[in-house]
Amino acid sequence: MLRSSFPRSRAWRSGFTLVELMVAITGGLIVSIVVFELAKDASRFYKSETRTADATLAGMVGFERLQNDIARASFMASPNVRRDPSICGNPVGDASWPTELKHMAGLRIGSSPTNTMLKANGLAPDSITLAGSFSSVEEFPIWGVTNSGSTYIVALQTKIGPLARMGYDASKTQLQILSSVFGVGRALRIVDRSGKAQYGTISAVKASPPQVILSHKPTLRLRTTSSTICGIRANETGYVNVVNFVKYEVKSLKGTAAYAPIYSDAGATPWDADRAELVRSEVDTSGQAIPNTDEVVAEYTVNLKFGLSVVSGTILNQTDPTLTTLVPGDTSNILKYAGDTIGITSQTYGPQRVRAVRVRLSVRSREADRSANITAGGAIAPGLYRVGLGANGTAPFARVRTLQADVSLPNQMGTLWN
Repeated sequence: MLRSSFPRSRAWRSGFTLVELMVAITGGLIVSIVVFELAKDASRFYKSETRTADATLAGMVGFERLQNDIARASFMASPNVRRDPSICGNPVGDASWPTELKHMAGLRIGSSPTNTMLKANGLAPDSITLAGSFSSVEEFPIWGVTNSGSTYIVALQTKIGPLARMGYDASKTQLQILSSVFGVGRALRIVDRSGKAQYGTISAVKASPPQVILSHKPTLRLRTTSSTICGIRANETGYVNVVNFVKYEVKSLKGTAAYAPIYSDAGATPWDADRAELVRSEVDTSGQAIPNTDEVVAEYTVNLKFGLSVVSGTILNQTDPTLTTLVPGDTSNILKYAGDTIGITSQTYGPQRVRAVRVRLSVRSREADRSANITAGGAIAPGLYRVGLGANGTAPFARVRTLQADVSLPNQMGTLWN
C-alpha cells in the first residue's frame, strides 16, 4: 500500500491564543501612547525654544541698529547747542529757535510711554533722542544764503562731488534725490568761512539749480559787513549738512495703520494686546513726530536702559579730568548729563561730557511658556529673566533675553569745552 508523502498534522501544533493577542495589542498601544506623548513634549519644547530663539535673533538685529545710531550721535552736529562755542546765534535767548533746536544735544535720555503690562512688572523703559547726520555722510558746498522775505534760500554748488555721487547730474528725478537727503522738517547746519555754525529748518527743496529752502524759524544771521562777528553772505562759500533727530522708545504701534497687521491676531494670542516694540522714528526741529518715519526695530521689547561714561572735572583747562561710569538705573545722575539741556545749568554737567553709552535691551518670547518666575532664596533673582503676562504681572510668564554693550561716541571725544 502506498503511503502519503504529507506528514500527519500533530495535535500539539497551535497558534497564539486570544489572550496572548490581547496582551500584545495592549502592550503595543501603551508603547505608542508613550512615544506619542514624548513626541508631543518634544514638539512643544522645540516650538518654545524656537520662539525664544526668534526673539533673541530679532533683539540682536535691533540691538545692532540701535548701537550703530548711538555711535553716530553728534556726527556733523553739536553735542550741546546751548554751550557750543562754535554756534553763531543764541539758542538760549532767541525766541525764534524751535523747541528741538533749542535743546539739541548729541543724545538726550528720557522715558518711554507707559505700557500696562510693563508697568505691572515694575518696568519703566528709557527713551533716547540722537542728533546727527543720519541721512547722509556728505557735506555740501554752497554759494551763500539769501533772504527772500518769507524764506531763506541756500544755493548748493553744482558740479561738485556730493551731488555727483548722488547721481544728481545724470538723473531725471533731481527733486526726489534732493528730497531724500534734505527732508522737510529736518535741521540744516550751515558752516561759514570762519568755522562758525548756525542751524535752520528745511521747508522745501528746488532743483535746477539745486536749492534748499529754509523757514524763518530760527532767524539766521546774514553777515552784511566784515565787522559782523559771524554769519554768511550771499554768494559766499560755506558748506551745509542735514541734522536728523532720531528717537528710540519702547511703545505700541497698534494705532499706526502701516503696522496694524502685526496686532491683528491679538485675539488668538491674548498677550499681544499690551505688547510693545522698540520703535525708531524721527522728529522735526519743533519736536513733533515726522509722519511715516516709525520703524519697528525689535518686536516684543520689554525694557530699554542706558548707562553713561562721562568726563568729570574741568575739561576746558584739562585740569584733572576723570572718567566716571554711571550704571543703568542711576537715573538721577544720568539725567544730569543726558537729560533735557534746558534744565542742565551747571557747567559741571551736560551731554558734551558723555564719552560712551551702555545700552541694555530686553526682549521677550511671543507666548508665555513658564508658570513661575525665577526665584532664589525666596527673592527674585538678579536680572530680568521673565515677565508676567497675566494680570498685575502674574503668571503665565514669558522668557526674556537681555543684550548689553558699551558704545563709544567718537564724535564727542574731542569736545573740550564746558
